Amino acid sequence: MESILLVDDDPTSLFIAKNIVKRHQVAERIFAAHSGVEAIQLLRSACGKGQDSIICPTLVMVDVRMPDMDGFQFVEAMRALTAPIVPVVAMLSSHDYDRDKKKAKHLGIEAFLQKPLTGESFREFLLSAGLTSGIK
Repeated sequence: MESILLVDDDPTSLFIAKNIVKRHQVAERIFAAHSGVEAIQLLRSACGKGQDSIICPTLVMVDVRMPDMDGFQFVEAMRALTAPIVPVVAMLSSHDYDRDKKKAKHLGIEAFLQKPLTGESFREFLLSAGLTSGIK
């Protein structure tokens, strides 16, 4: 993958996810944002209209619960911005709420992963999503 975007308001969760992604060596670039708003700004510069879409993330991993814009709102805003490029999306949550899983499925989100993210759960996700090229 060319790039991955990680979005989480919790610095510890973001640090863990970033290190797991680095360890698996599946992306040339790893972008990180501490909020949905920050992530949208990053996407505007990386893959907005008139931009070179080569750095537009192939994979986006986003926390469900964030203060300024929740993960679902972020995904809807991201898709409006990045169309026709459609990154694979995985949601991360420390809660196992059926309503969140149903909403994620309705939005076409590829996976709903429990926090804290582990190397094993990340690897399983990559395999199930068909993103295994170059996986370590």
